[in-house]
Amino acid sequence: MVQSGATDPNTRALINALKKTSSKHSVGVWKRVAELLSSPTRKRPTVNVGKIGRHSNDGDVVVIPGKVLGSGNLPHKVTVAALNASASARSVIVGAGGSLITINELLSKQPKGKGILIII
Repeated sequence: MVQSGATDPNTRALINALKKTSSKHSVGVWKRVAELLSSPTRKRPTVNVGKIGRHSNDGDVVVIPGKVLGSGNLPHKVTVAALNASASARSVIVGAGGSLITINELLSKQPKGKGILIII
C-alpha cells in the first residue's frame, strides 16, 4: 500500500522545515503543526474568522494548519499564520488591524514557538 501525504512540494518542504525546527529547539508546537499538515487536504481544518475572534485575544499569534474562511467578525487584531486563506478572510483580518502571514514566515520569526496558539 502506498503511503499518502502532501503531494505539493511546497507543503512537503514546509512539513520538513517544521519537523527540523521542532527537533532543533525541542518545541512541540511545530511538531503538532507538521502532523496536522501531513494529513490529507480534505481532513485539514478550515477555520472561520469568527472562531479566531472567539478563541484569541488582542495581539495573539494564531496558526491555522489549513484554510481560513471569512465568515464572522474579528473584534481585535491578531497575527494569523495559515496555509491558505480566502480573499474575504484576508480583508476581515487586515480590516481589524491584524496581519496574515504564511507559516514559513512565522517559523523564521519565532523558531522557539513562544506564545503561539493553534486553532483547528
